Amino acid sequence: MKHKIFILSILLSFFSVVRAQEVVKENKEFLDKFFLSITTSPYMDFMVSPIQFHTTATGNTDIFGNPTYARIPFQSVQFNILSLGLEPRYNLKEFDDDAALTLAAPVSFGIGVTGPVDELKVRGSTGFGSVQIPVLLKLFIGNGSTYRTIRNFGFNLGAGAELNKIGLINISGESNEFNKAFILPCVTAGIVFMRGDSPMEINFKYGFGPVRSHDVDGQGNPLQDNNGLPYKRSSRGQSLKLSLVYLLNY
Repeated sequence: MKHKIFILSILLSFFSVVRAQEVVKENKEFLDKFFLSITTSPYMDFMVSPIQFHTTATGNTDIFGNPTYARIPFQSVQFNILSLGLEPRYNLKEFDDDAALTLAAPVSFGIGVTGPVDELKVRGSTGFGSVQIPVLLKLFIGNGSTYRTIRNFGFNLGAGAELNKIGLINISGESNEFNKAFILPCVTAGIVFMRGDSPMEINFKYGFGPVRSHDVDGQGNPLQDNNGLPYKRSSRGQSLKLSLVYLLNY
């Protein structure tokens, strides 16, 4: 339910942007504060889902040959060889020519394979492709902050939340319940400089969720270390991305 609310809030947030584009000639103020960029992340996009628990068949049988069921931990990972995206942003407040508070949504699609984090300790879904939809509040200083700035260099800092879905194309045949979309809080930072006649940004973004633990493996058996002693494994959902951002309408 929270994923649906998150997506709905994004759609509502940018419905005004779409509407404003329809009356772009009548709304110069909007044009002066709206920026559109393309983003690319070659070999620099990594996502890990949070640990999720699902009651399912363990792959083992009881003494009568009947399949056994247990609460199994699932955690998947995706490393994209390439991610491409579009980043609309709008300056909510321009403090002066060289500083602005902006709302951004750098949506991206990733090309990569999804699989389990560790087949010996958790189960994971297998699939292909990903989508990431962050909503970020950023503070821009210097280059890239407004259309009026004459600074050659700039930087930005921001925070927000992102919706991640890995394994968009399910190739395992398993239920999609085992590979749900997940939301992570995230932070971002970027540096902006002139590349020819247009600003270019190198942006770093990190998403992180709460740490979760489990003491059973992907077959419902107790986790054991090399000495045969039981232990708990801890991990968190996270994302890591380094993007090159090219401003289009400068």
